[in-house]
Amino acid sequence: MSIHLLGGGWAEDESRWTGRFVDEARERAGGPPTIAVVLWAADEAEGASWHDDYRTDLQQLGAGEVRIVQLTAERTLLPTDLGGADGIFVGGGLTPGYHAAVMPAADTIRGLVSTGVPYAGFSAGSMIAGDVALLGGWRIGDVPVCPQSSAEGLDDVTLDAGLGLIDLVVDVHAAQHGTLSRAVAIVHAGLAERVVAIDECTSLIIGDGGLEVAGDGSVWTADRDGERVSVGVLAG
Repeated sequence: MSIHLLGGGWAEDESRWTGRFVDEARERAGGPPTIAVVLWAADEAEGASWHDDYRTDLQQLGAGEVRIVQLTAERTLLPTDLGGADGIFVGGGLTPGYHAAVMPAADTIRGLVSTGVPYAGFSAGSMIAGDVALLGGWRIGDVPVCPQSSAEGLDDVTLDAGLGLIDLVVDVHAAQHGTLSRAVAIVHAGLAERVVAIDECTSLIIGDGGLEVAGDGSVWTADRDGERVSVGVLAG
């Protein structure tokens, strides 16, 4: 089973970048899988406005029960929320909010993934998946490194402990929101050795076979290369 990191974005047909996650959950379940969808919002009413979209999209891809777990600042993720899940899908929104609410169950998520439960992160869910999570921010040392609109409410680029599912720092909405420059700047500043930035409607799949890209866009890589930063691209 794999880790599926989605760069965000919506489209009519999401099978190319989300379908494999559901297929792996179905394989584990031996039939229509139960997917735990973990969402965060400032309040439950705001979160509820997204429930039908996530449920419909996943069921169209072959999911059985789609169990929505709505988190807020006051309601963090509990280990029991994930009981019986054949797949874990952590959605998108404000990354610092997701980080604070999901990390209390990090050990449970790692344990389930280690037993073969596939994990999918959508935008924020991808950014918190690594050993080190990228929470947001648009400046490093008072130097702008990406559009302020991608700052997630933070000024300085902020990294923190993540879920520990992969050894990559992950950025998202790369081509669409101009975050590749933030990925490069993080490596250049010595904050990480490698960062991947994923386009919308694109997934980076990490499994036993290594890295694979699916979907419409690209995954951009920024790696330390001596005193420089080497930038590469993995096409879907």
